[in-house]
Amino acid sequence: MNNITPYPVLEYVVNVIKNTISDIKTEYTAADAATLKDGNDTIDLVQRFDETGKTSTIFIKDPKDIIFSEDLFPELKNLQQSAKGKAIPELKDATVIINDLNIETHLIFQGVKDFFDELSSSYEFGKTVEKEANITKNTYKFGSHFFGLTVINEKDTIIVKTGFQASTDAAIKKIIENDALKVQNAAIKMFKTGK
Repeated sequence: MNNITPYPVLEYVVNVIKNTISDIKTEYTAADAATLKDGNDTIDLVQRFDETGKTSTIFIKDPKDIIFSEDLFPELKNLQQSAKGKAIPELKDATVIINDLNIETHLIFQGVKDFFDELSSSYEFGKTVEKEANITKNTYKFGSHFFGLTVINEKDTIIVKTGFQASTDAAIKKIIENDALKVQNAAIKMFKTGK
């Protein structure tokens, strides 16, 4: 056991994960860094501060999506609410970024995928090509037609944009654009107006 005293927000996030995954091993490598080991899988956490030095962000690298599979997003999304009365003032404005996306965007993107699946079994998720806190850019397929899908999580709305190759048939393009608008409206209703 090392004698590192972790920052309170980092320690709280580590404990949330440890309390759910009972056999996980914890190692603090610095006051602002920890590695959690679940069998052969690892989760790396780093705490960074904003320019004022007061607001914290916990950046988590979880290549096997253990946090998602253990359904820890609700507790990590609103840290100050999940603390249940504990006096950890640093949690007030702290955020968590997992695999380059904030938790709300993770949830929204999962919802968008589900909405496309509900609209048609012809939609098939390809891969994520870019992630940046509240934006995810992906490849998608409708039947044999590939298209790009960008999901942007803004404060009060969600934008679902499509991108096509020049050779995409106009009728197919119209179907996908209409479906993307339906998905956007469903995501806004579920994640923004339903709050």
